[in-house]
Amino acid sequence: MHRAARVLTGLAVLAFCTAAYADPAPLLGIEMWTNAPGDVPQSWDPAGVDNGDGTWDYDGSLVDPDGHWTVDWDMTVDPDPYVSAGYSVLNTFSTTLIFNVITTLPVAPMTINPLMGGSTGGSVTDANFDSIGTAATTNGIAFYEGLIDGAAVLPLHPDPSGWTVPYQGGTANITAIGAGLPGPTLTAPAVSTDIGIHHQFTLTPGDRVSLTSFFVVVPEPSSLGLLTLGALAVLRRRR
Repeated sequence: MHRAARVLTGLAVLAFCTAAYADPAPLLGIEMWTNAPGDVPQSWDPAGVDNGDGTWDYDGSLVDPDGHWTVDWDMTVDPDPYVSAGYSVLNTFSTTLIFNVITTLPVAPMTINPLMGGSTGGSVTDANFDSIGTAATTNGIAFYEGLIDGAAVLPLHPDPSGWTVPYQGGTANITAIGAGLPGPTLTAPAVSTDIGIHHQFTLTPGDRVSLTSFFVVVPEPSSLGLLTLGALAVLRRRR
């Protein structure tokens, strides 16, 4: 009886400690703005849901207080790290706008030969049924940019690129494209604070862009192996 009580007490203590020291949700940041007159950039930190496997889900929606857009997001992130970001953006303004959407994930530094990869794809829809629906790149900036410490390091769908619906109420595919995947295999610069994804595109009034994008950065495998061996050597010396 006493042993059973001790076991139950131990399990309770373990559960308490696990809860007390559980990793907090990563402070994912989203920022969005347009070139509409008087537009004020919006930024927010959505609440994350722990998937129990080291990843976190972020879902939600926002209406621009300036009346230029609405956005829905559905994302999964891993602090180890990667960002898998899904967005649906509706232009609720009266003219074509340039949209900027940035997702930022704080991560641990990676200074030794990191590798990266990314992908993007989606669609543009004539959501107001006026037979017009176009999304396009502009100002020399790619539709997708993988970011490290805020700097663009992996562009996809470079400017000029564009997609136009084929008929009233129609949808045009934004061609799925990737680089450094599977892998990742592309050499990346050192990471100090964060990784992210930047989308910039024009969108006709009343229409919608839906997109799914991915960006991952990891230590180069041989470097990770050297770090592991170094850690083991330190442990042996301590013994």
